[in-house]
Amino acid sequence: MKRINFIFIMLIISIAGKAQFRAVMENVISGDKNIYTVFSDKTHYRYELTQDGQKMIIIVDPGANKTRILLPDKRFYLQVPCNSMMSLENDPVQSYAMLKSHYTEQDAGKEDVAGFACDKKEIYADNDKVITAWIAEELNFPVKMINHLNENTYMNLKDISEWQPDESLFKTPDGYTQVDERMRPVIPEPPAPEKWTVKRVQLPFHGDVSRGEILVFTIDKSAHYKVIVENKTDKPAKMIRYFFKDGKEAPEKIEGPERFRTTRLYSGEKVPETLILDPGYDIHFNVFEGTMLFDIHEEE
Repeated sequence: MKRINFIFIMLIISIAGKAQFRAVMENVISGDKNIYTVFSDKTHYRYELTQDGQKMIIIVDPGANKTRILLPDKRFYLQVPCNSMMSLENDPVQSYAMLKSHYTEQDAGKEDVAGFACDKKEIYADNDKVITAWIAEELNFPVKMINHLNENTYMNLKDISEWQPDESLFKTPDGYTQVDERMRPVIPEPPAPEKWTVKRVQLPFHGDVSRGEILVFTIDKSAHYKVIVENKTDKPAKMIRYFFKDGKEAPEKIEGPERFRTTRLYSGEKVPETLILDPGYDIHFNVFEGTMLFDIHEEE
C-alpha cells in the first residue's frame, strides 16, 4: 500500500510538473523579429520583451480571458480581454486561439519539434491554409507556428527548460497605476443602475441622456442614420447600444458584439456612428454612467 501511495504521489508530481517551463520565443511578423522570455505555470503565462525601446511584461490568464500589459518604466498596466486587438497584436498564442474559434482546425499528425512530441494542427479559412501549429502536450503550449498568409511570419520556442513557478510573476506589483489604451488613469465604473427609465423620442433628436435612462427610437425607413455622442461633463459617461425587433433583442450578427457597442467617454470626448437598418428596428441606448449629449439625424 505504501508503494502504491508513493507511486500515486509521484504520478501527481509528474502531472503537476507538466507545462511549467521557461523559454525564449522568437515572434516574427513580416520579418520584424521580437524576442520574448516566456514563463508558464500551466494556467497562466508571462512574456517579457522590449518593444520600441520600452520594456513590456504581458501576463495572460486564458481561463479568465484577461491579459495584463505592464510597462515597468512608467509603472502603468492595462487590462484587456485576451481576444482584444491589443492582446492579439502581442500574443501569437491568443491569435491562434482566435483563429481557431472562427475557422476550421484540422489534425495533421504528430511530429517532434525542439525535443517535444507535438500535435500538428492546421487552420483553414475555406480552402486556404492560414496557420500551422505544433503544440506540445507536455508544455500545453505551441512550440512552433507558421502564418501562411503573411510572408516571413512565424513563432518558435527555443532554450526550453523546466521552471519552478513563482506566483508573484503572474500578479501586478504594488505601486502600478491602471491605465486605458490612451494611457489615461482608469476611473472605476459604478455598478449598473438598479432602475431604468425609457425615454422614447422621434428623429431628429438632440439632447442629454443620463445614467439610468434608455433612449429609444424606431427606424421608420431605410436610410443612413448618423449618431454622434459627446460627453460635455467632467466625469466619465458610458452607454451600450442595442437593436430590438418585435420586442426581442437582435442576434449578435446584426447588432455586433457588446464590446463594439459599448462607448465610455471621458470629459470632452465625442464619437460618431452611422447606422444602416431596415424599418421596424427599435434602437436602444442604455446610459450606465454619467450624462451624454446625443445628436441623431438622418444623413442627407
